[in-house]
Amino acid sequence: MVTMAVIDKIRQLIPPLSSGYHKGQAGRVCVVGGSDEYTGAPYFSSFSALKLGADMAFVVCQPTAAVAIKSYTPDLMVHPYLRRSDDTDKTSEEIINNVAKLLPRLHVMVIGPGLSRDNMMLECAKGIIAKAKEKDLPLVIDADGLYLIQNHPEIIKGYPNAILTPNVAEFKRLCEEMKINFEDNHKDKMAGLLSQAFDGVTIVQKGQYDLISNGNEVFKVDNEGGLKRCGGQGDILTGLIATFMAWGSAYHNKLWQHDNLISPSEVPMLASYAACTLTRECSRSAFKKFGRSVQTSDMINEIGPSFKKLYER
Repeated sequence: MVTMAVIDKIRQLIPPLSSGYHKGQAGRVCVVGGSDEYTGAPYFSSFSALKLGADMAFVVCQPTAAVAIKSYTPDLMVHPYLRRSDDTDKTSEEIINNVAKLLPRLHVMVIGPGLSRDNMMLECAKGIIAKAKEKDLPLVIDADGLYLIQNHPEIIKGYPNAILTPNVAEFKRLCEEMKINFEDNHKDKMAGLLSQAFDGVTIVQKGQYDLISNGNEVFKVDNEGGLKRCGGQGDILTGLIATFMAWGSAYHNKLWQHDNLISPSEVPMLASYAACTLTRECSRSAFKKFGRSVQTSDMINEIGPSFKKLYER
């Protein structure tokens, strides 16, 4: 159950606007994904992070994807580091080490949007996750990143700074891998069971209503959304979670003066709840304007007004 105390804690995590901050202090987010086939997903994720209020957003992707993503907006910093299995100019170790050089500049990473299931791409993502864990960097994992976790759950198990955001099909596959008997009539308990199987990784179980659990508590998100499910809304969610997680880091780094009443262990649940409610409000607002023709790109422009409605101080 979510109370006003939870909403108040979310608002406490939001940095006040100030002319005294330096570039990047209010959030530096990196999305690892973007391939020959998929360029929209990393764009939606990274640009949504900016539209919520992160200062800087990076995308690590394939060179061909980089050209497309750069054409969508000049606001993203795009690094064409990733390679597919049929590319022979770089080894996975070289790629992982190149990406690792970015880590000291980041507050959070999103792994998976547009990644593809190419073996080289997945191997690089696996190595990047390992490097990020060494820095205790928060991780948001979605899409083909979840396919990687499904096949190698050990790389994220027991890492409390990770958030997995599976849809219905991905959730069932993760349950199967973790030897959990999925039951529709016990849906409200399943996110908690999966989180416990991953030793406390936060699970965002997306659906008609969203369930968020760290294995100890469950938040239910059922505010009204739009009536059309177009591809890419989950990518927006990952970008929003990432920015709230980055703000959690800024909070604990004492970017501004506060009472320090929120523990680091609370932030993944708070960030996930805030992002889920905000994504639904963006969907509702965009659908109200465009109806059946609504696209995920229409939701981008609703992030600012929806945030102001739900969470602005």
